[in-house]
Amino acid sequence: MTAILTETRLTLARRQHGLSLVELMISIVIGLLLLAGISSLIAAQSGARGELEKSARQIENGRYALTLLQDEIQHAGYFGQFSGAMTALSALPALPCNSAANAATLALLESSLAMPLQGYNAPATVPTELANCLPAANFVAGTDILVVRRAEATNVPATVLNAQAGQLYLQTTPDALKSGVGPDPTPATPTVYTLVQKNNTTPAELRRYVARIFYISPCNVYAAGATACTAGADNGRPVPTLKRMDLGVSGGVVAATETPLVDGIQNMQLDYGVASATSAVPGDTYVTAPAVADWPNVMAVQINLLARSSEPSAGKVDAKTYGMGAAGSVGPFSDAYKRHVYTAMARVVNPSSRRE
Repeated sequence: MTAILTETRLTLARRQHGLSLVELMISIVIGLLLLAGISSLIAAQSGARGELEKSARQIENGRYALTLLQDEIQHAGYFGQFSGAMTALSALPALPCNSAANAATLALLESSLAMPLQGYNAPATVPTELANCLPAANFVAGTDILVVRRAEATNVPATVLNAQAGQLYLQTTPDALKSGVGPDPTPATPTVYTLVQKNNTTPAELRRYVARIFYISPCNVYAAGATACTAGADNGRPVPTLKRMDLGVSGGVVAATETPLVDGIQNMQLDYGVASATSAVPGDTYVTAPAVADWPNVMAVQINLLARSSEPSAGKVDAKTYGMGAAGSVGPFSDAYKRHVYTAMARVVNPSSRRE
């Protein structure tokens, strides 16, 4: 009996030794099919994750751009303690970029405070008033431009003694406003910043003059060695970007500084709510291009932004049209980028509060 069992085990061992060629080929095919399935699953998951990231970034960029513009519009017209009336303007004021801070410049800046908001409705080229600040190659034709003017809202304003050389300042009290450049040359007996606080001795606080231009640029990061948008920007694939031009100081003179804010913002259209000369509440109808005399009466702004993904999506063809408020619709673009319109309302708090 033992011999029979031993012989049986040896026979089975001989039969299980190795695989035939057919068995080997079948196992290889099964393995390849499993590998192909796993690879397809990983590729699909990677593609879905990539599309999700594009959508998430587009949403984040659109909302962030709205928040930035809302904050700036709400701060427009803040001039420290000053709450008096401004002299109305008969024409849109220029923004004196890249020029010496001389008396003519100061007079222009102080008079332009009567227009805390100044917009341009989808110009085909850079407006004459902004030509010294904004190069034509850095502006997307047909998109709106917004200029915001105010005093710096810092909790630690400058003083007559520590004011920065060449910087434009506003000195305010509830009833008066003065402008100046840098520190007063004779702080002991001021000749420029002559306003004082309630004690009739302490100089009134100085706040930096802030003038900002918001616009859509055809690119974010310039190509190496370039000073404006070209086809080589953003690694050869230019991304439309919301940018800001700040009026500041460089080398002791007025200069404009460009700051990219949010990439992927392709279009900006603004609708303005105009109130009567004594009202803080705009009418029911919003307009795209207020008259010069109506700009001080703009009490609310509807912001319409078209956000675009920074990278194309394989197989996508954008055949949609997008409503941009009173300006109408744009599109279809017939390309592979994802887009979405973001809309928000912003109240022009400071001018409207002075009328309430």
